[in-house]
Amino acid sequence: MAVLIISVIFQTGPFAWSEGLVDRLFRHDSVAVAGLPVVALTIWLPIAVLRWLPRRPERSFLCGMQDALDPKRNPNWRSRLPSGTQRAEWLRRCRAGALIAAAVFALAATAGYILAGKAPADAGKPLPRLTLAALAGSHGAGMPAYARLVDALPGYDQAWLRRWNTRTSSYHDYYLPLRAPGQSPIDPVAVVMLASYPASGEGPDADPPVPPLEGALSKAHLPTWMRIRMREHGFELAEDAVLLRRMALDGRMPGADDVAQALSIIFGGTLTFCCLMMAWLWTRALRAMQPRR
Repeated sequence: MAVLIISVIFQTGPFAWSEGLVDRLFRHDSVAVAGLPVVALTIWLPIAVLRWLPRRPERSFLCGMQDALDPKRNPNWRSRLPSGTQRAEWLRRCRAGALIAAAVFALAATAGYILAGKAPADAGKPLPRLTLAALAGSHGAGMPAYARLVDALPGYDQAWLRRWNTRTSSYHDYYLPLRAPGQSPIDPVAVVMLASYPASGEGPDADPPVPPLEGALSKAHLPTWMRIRMREHGFELAEDAVLLRRMALDGRMPGADDVAQALSIIFGGTLTFCCLMMAWLWTRALRAMQPRR
């Protein structure tokens, strides 16, 4: 499951492959649909591999996992069943581990919420003003987190519209190549802009991205299938391309990140709740083992 979460956040690995498959089949993105085969693979593949591997007593760790899936693979499985005392001790250790994990996740969520809520030292200061040549020439070294591009012209005629949805919300993401005045339209694109709109809006027609453009800068670590779709729309990304996520910053460095605060509470709270639930279930199992008076 950790692999799934990481791949969804960074659009890499199995999720990127699944997302590209959904795009090729339906020409539409859905985080839920793309995640289904990854969840199934994440759950089923380890079980299938453990069942397929031959049982070798010298590999005690693997044998233990194989016996957990199918105790009858062990010739002495009946004699290895834990006694009531052993099972109670195991339940107590699991409950203690779950409570410790819940405390760790709760502290991490609290720390993340506090740190994300602090305004950066440069909050409110004017955004760095950069040219495309200066940004492309740096190759990402010393690149500011936010900037205003003073000479970037969006290529509306080559824009790639990515439609995607998550649960009940739908979005339109426009990827537009940014070029300097007079730059050849066949040159590799060093900076690509992402402008996102709700599906119910009118997109760039109602809110056209016009220079100067500003937003968050990062290296364009985009999956292969997205680069292919951009190539189909007439522009090729450079190997070390930069992604500009368009934001309305009014020429000033942003303050505290409210989204990061919310994610800290959501993820940390969810993990804490799951650990507390497991501790509660193991407590109930312990109470069920005690003889009734």
